[in-house]
Amino acid sequence: MVMNFEIIIFTPIFAAFLGFIVFNILKKRKRSAKSIYKLIDDLEKKYIY
Repeated sequence: MVMNFEIIIFTPIFAAFLGFIVFNILKKRKRSAKSIYKLIDDLEKKYIY
């Protein structure tokens, strides 16, 4: 009975934690071409002009 109780408690917590990590990795990795061009443009303005 104790083993069953631990599985019921920790499985949703572990799944939520894993989902949060995957979501953060995908959010950081996703860079559109528009944001990259904006970054390059900002750096050019800062260091060249």
